[in-house]
Amino acid sequence: MVKNLPLVSVIIPIYNVEPFLRRCLDSILNQIYTNVEIILVDDGSPDNCPQICDEYAAKDCRIVVIHKKNGGLSDARNAGLDVCRGEYVTFVDSDDWVDEKYVDILLDNLVKENADVCICENVKTDGNLCLSNRNIYTKSYSSAEALRHLFKGKHTAFAISCGKIYKKSLFDHVRFPVGKFHEDEFTTYILFYKAKKIIYTSEILYYYYQRSGSIVSSRHPWDVLEFLESRYLFFKEKKENSLLPYLLPPLCWQLLCASWYEWLHDDEKKTQHYQRLLNNYILDLNQIKVALKHRIPLKIFNRFPIIYYAYRNISPIKLRKEF
Repeated sequence: MVKNLPLVSVIIPIYNVEPFLRRCLDSILNQIYTNVEIILVDDGSPDNCPQICDEYAAKDCRIVVIHKKNGGLSDARNAGLDVCRGEYVTFVDSDDWVDEKYVDILLDNLVKENADVCICENVKTDGNLCLSNRNIYTKSYSSAEALRHLFKGKHTAFAISCGKIYKKSLFDHVRFPVGKFHEDEFTTYILFYKAKKIIYTSEILYYYYQRSGSIVSSRHPWDVLEFLESRYLFFKEKKENSLLPYLLPPLCWQLLCASWYEWLHDDEKKTQHYQRLLNNYILDLNQIKVALKHRIPLKIFNRFPIIYYAYRNISPIKLRKEF
């Protein structure tokens, strides 16, 4: 239990989630850690969510409601960040819910370890089921270790913005990109880079409810390219050469996929654009002498030879000789 009870800001963007909103808000109000400010950002929701927000605010003085014109998830989170007063901040999506010990455990781990970010495990569910935890442990990461773990892309808890408590100071000069898909992917790596220490707990404290038709249910090549390129260029500018081998292979692969997609849809202009980008980044791969096991498309081709055949015989892009 945290002794000095610092203020924690809980930011909840809200849009068209009337069937789920009360479950989410109740889970926050029932936290055993009580020194929280709960910022409800009504992002121009067309249903009864604005009324529900005002109803809950009338019952609990810790709740602050922002009614704003619809601007998307990033814009709503940013609106919360602009007004929050807490020393620490966490994000909860309005169709998800959290364990009653969510804030208490995350904050306790963060303070005890003198860390900047604490991450909990999450689980996808299709209802109110809360799973029991087994083999609970914590693990400490340096900034570089957490970034490498993030870039391996095998652990959702590291990638998403929810299910974490952050020192609010990490968001100085950092905001979510308005109008972009996969907004978490544009910000998490910057926050990890700024952090000195990240703590992970395997305890399941965040319950993630993915509705059919949600944004994350479909990914097109061009939706992913922007954040892959942005994080590569960020660390290239910072001269963090040890991280580049983790960043270039998926970028090259996504450029290949995008080029194929546009070629199949007979968009010659976009195909040529992605070809040029791919060729540039393949040159970068060679210049930083990436280990063979990290190389794309070789790594994919070795696992799926039919892709190599298609690439050599169908794709308009000619594979460089060194691959």
